[in-house]
Amino acid sequence: MAHMANPEAQNQPSFEQSLAQLESIVTAIEQGKIGLQDAIAQYERGMKLIQHCRSVLTDAEAKIHQLQLGEDGKLSSSPAPPSEE
Repeated sequence: MAHMANPEAQNQPSFEQSLAQLESIVTAIEQGKIGLQDAIAQYERGMKLIQHCRSVLTDAEAKIHQLQLGEDGKLSSSPAPPSEE
C-alpha cells in the first residue's frame, strides 16, 4: 500500500513563512492600516497560522523526543510515530 501525501499539508506554508505572515498581520492590525472587516479576516487567518505553527512545533518536539542516548553514549534515533493530523 503506497503512502499518499496529504495535498493539504503540501499547500501549508513553512514555519518561517507562517511566522512572517503572523508578524505582518499583527503589525497591520496594531497600526490600524486595515479596516474592521479586514482586521477580523486577518485575525481569523492569523489563528489558522498559529494552529499550523503549533502543529509544526509539536511534530518537531515529537521527533526530538525520539532521539535517545544509546548505551554506547552515541545518539540513536527510533522512528517517530505517524502524525495524527
